[in-house]
Amino acid sequence: MSILSDVQEQAIDSGIVSLYELDLGNNTIGYFSQAGLSEDLTPVQFRDATSPYTVRDYTAIPINVEGFDISSDGSYSRPSLTVSNIGAVFSAIVGTDYEGLIGKRFTRRTTLRKYLADGTGDASPPVEFPKTTYVIDRIKSRNAVQVQFELAAPFDLARVRLPRRVIVGGACPWKYTEAGSKIYDTTSNAYIARTEVQKEGGCNWRADSKITIDGTEYTAYMNENDEYILPSSITYTTFPSSATKGNFYKTVAALTEIKSDGTTASRNDYNFWQCLSNTSATPADGNSAWRRIRIHQTHSASQPYYGFTDNRFNHYVVSAGRLWQVKRTTQDANAHQPRQSGDFWKIGDVCGKKVTSCAMRFQAKVNGSGGGAGFDELRDSRISLPFGGFPGVVQRR
Repeated sequence: MSILSDVQEQAIDSGIVSLYELDLGNNTIGYFSQAGLSEDLTPVQFRDATSPYTVRDYTAIPINVEGFDISSDGSYSRPSLTVSNIGAVFSAIVGTDYEGLIGKRFTRRTTLRKYLADGTGDASPPVEFPKTTYVIDRIKSRNAVQVQFELAAPFDLARVRLPRRVIVGGACPWKYTEAGSKIYDTTSNAYIARTEVQKEGGCNWRADSKITIDGTEYTAYMNENDEYILPSSITYTTFPSSATKGNFYKTVAALTEIKSDGTTASRNDYNFWQCLSNTSATPADGNSAWRRIRIHQTHSASQPYYGFTDNRFNHYVVSAGRLWQVKRTTQDANAHQPRQSGDFWKIGDVCGKKVTSCAMRFQAKVNGSGGGAGFDELRDSRISLPFGGFPGVVQRR
């Protein structure tokens, strides 16, 4: 059975029928036919082009598509699709967010009436002319009665802006850890393997912040300010008159505490530092001999954790393998339990979205001095970064 032999006859014994499919995403497709194909506006039935050749109902709506011109030279045709929404039939299928249809795939299927599912020539696979596929490029006009779209060929780059999304120069758009091998399961409060289907974007940093360096596994926590958050078990010496490269020190910080009831009070805490080169200079931001770090403790329900008006000093804890930062001082047992929602806690391991943020994770090197604690200022530049700050960039050194 061939539709080509039908059209080569002197007279075609069956009318030509055009059917339309609109891919709405999430495995949802709208099926339409032109009103008038059936006298009582009942849906027209036709089979899918692929196995198992399911019979679909093509809803009859007032629709007009024109401009399907084919040319061997010049620009691609840009057909127009006009749909009337009388009776709200169209909006019942696709919704009222017509702007959301831009970029959706629109397919025209053409056959003869006798090859419809209820016709004498019904077959599996269905008999039809080659399909033509376009995408909805823009809304040409709209009013209370109808809306008109302009269609474009999927490979027609006329008036296409690249990139098609808004980007911020130097900032990575990937969702942090969403392509990594681990995901945090809130039911078991543990990290489990992430399936391939669950992976999204290009950031494959593990959600548990584990990294293997020279065969040994380490935990590399960082905050949005690109500061390493190291264990409180490391020895932090009160700064003397001089410091040794690789060692860790602390200085007093006069802060304002935010108490659990929202009131404030003066409280001293500490600045923590890693010495990057032998120096007698007092630790300070901006001094190349020093790097500011933060510390985390193992969570205990019996110990208070303090929050401050300068939230960079808010305490960090690790609970069930996950890093948390307190928002304000905790006092009662309920507030002590780290959780993602609420007034007292938030996730502590956060990406700063810069190349530096990426390099501090993927190119981390263990601190050679200081007993191997913490991470070195120098990084392993041999390792490529999955930095997504510019469209099309997969790896950046």
